Amino acid sequence: MSIKDTSKRWFSVFLPEKFQLMLYYSITSFVVISLVSYVVGQVISRTEKNELIKRSEKYAGYMVANINYVLYEEFFTPTIEKYGYVDLENNQEQFDKLDKIIKSNIYGLNLRGIYLFDLNGQIIYSDVPEHIGFILDQGKNKQLDLALKKGISASALKPPDMKDSKGVVIKEDFLESYYPIYEYNGKIVNKEKQVGVLEIYQDMEDLHVQLARTHRRAVIMTSSGMGVLFLILLLIVKQASNIIRLKTNQIVEARDNLEEKVEDRAKQIKETYQELQEAQKRLGRSEKLAGIGTLAAGVAHEINNPLASVAGCAEGLIDRLDNLDFKTNDDREVFPDYLDTIYNETYRCKLIISKLLDFSRQKPPVFGKIDINTLVSDVVKTVGRQTDSKKVDVLLTLSSTPPTVWGDDNRLKQVFTNFISNSSDAIQHEGSIWVSITSSNDSVQITFKDTGYGIAPENINKIFEPFFTTKEPGKGTGLGLAICYGIIEDHEGKISVDSKGIGHGTTFIISLPIHNEK
Repeated sequence: MSIKDTSKRWFSVFLPEKFQLMLYYSITSFVVISLVSYVVGQVISRTEKNELIKRSEKYAGYMVANINYVLYEEFFTPTIEKYGYVDLENNQEQFDKLDKIIKSNIYGLNLRGIYLFDLNGQIIYSDVPEHIGFILDQGKNKQLDLALKKGISASALKPPDMKDSKGVVIKEDFLESYYPIYEYNGKIVNKEKQVGVLEIYQDMEDLHVQLARTHRRAVIMTSSGMGVLFLILLLIVKQASNIIRLKTNQIVEARDNLEEKVEDRAKQIKETYQELQEAQKRLGRSEKLAGIGTLAAGVAHEINNPLASVAGCAEGLIDRLDNLDFKTNDDREVFPDYLDTIYNETYRCKLIISKLLDFSRQKPPVFGKIDINTLVSDVVKTVGRQTDSKKVDVLLTLSSTPPTVWGDDNRLKQVFTNFISNSSDAIQHEGSIWVSITSSNDSVQITFKDTGYGIAPENINKIFEPFFTTKEPGKGTGLGLAICYGIIEDHEGKISVDSKGIGHGTTFIISLPIHNEK
């Protein structure tokens, strides 16, 4: 299976064709449990972190208060009584004594560093001797400024590998805290008189371990609680899903039955409508043909004999031209032309009348087995000789399996001859006509395609109407395609036409049913 197919399969899980309650519930519950467990773990971890920092700050406050008291009791008071002043920078004895007192009081308290500032921000003591005398610029350390100027203790949790305010890189997490140092009168602290600030670094290396342990406990507890809730709701949802599935199946079954009935009824209505349209077309065409037939039968008999007399007189005059005495040479030249015109036009009228009589007689066809390949080949040979003068190529492609239809060969030959003649007339100088025969199990298609001037879109639906023609006056009666349409209908066939417009040629397709026996 390709990667694309695999991705489609997994994608279909999240977008199934049908709504699946259990699937969506399971996925949604898993996502919700994961998110809630993570969020709860984060909230509890953050809360625990803040609590640990607060406890550390409170613990540091106790340490500083103790160191503050010890500094006065064991160092500041005795030193001032002995020396009268305190100078840690220049008096090594004082510094050593203070260093010993501080280290003895912070031993085992897990402190990473300790600094003692005076009120000017100068370091007067540090467990790192080279930092003594270093002055921190005020305004750059907010925690120190709060402790110096406002007497407010302040702390900040520092991540590992970060430089402190003295430029020292600390490898572990540490809590940097600043606490004000006050004067003691005996054992009573005088918070009205601040004498300095004590900075301590508490080791917070175990903070992440405690937070991870807390987060893990919170996630386990939350997941367990929500897991139990999930199982309880799963049973409820499963029961609801079964009921929904049952009702859905009933609705789907009813819908399918309704759709089948609607589809069958729509199909019947469509077929009936199509049959009605075809019947209306046939009725309209039959009415036109019947009217034309009645008119033709009445008119033809009335004018056929006078036309025959006119033609006979014209022919007699033509035979006597040499014996006639003309007054002028102009009469001698013009009179024969007039007689020829009368003769030709009279016989053209007789030809039209003959076609009208043929059209009106409605003779019953004589059906028999016809090999379409043979019939079309004969027509192409006959009509092809008439198109040589126009340089029109008639190309024939026969069916590989000779199709046999049941029909009237003379009337079908009339149809095929008419289509080839029309295609030839549509080609003005030179071009091609393709005649092809294809067959299927139940029908045969005869296609006539030409490179002529084509048919305008607005005329496509008119070409089978009697007396409609696009040929020049005197070159067509407009009955050919109407007669062909009627012949094909008598053979239970169909005619379709396609043209892309003027200049793009025309394609006619005749479809006839194949019958082995009639």
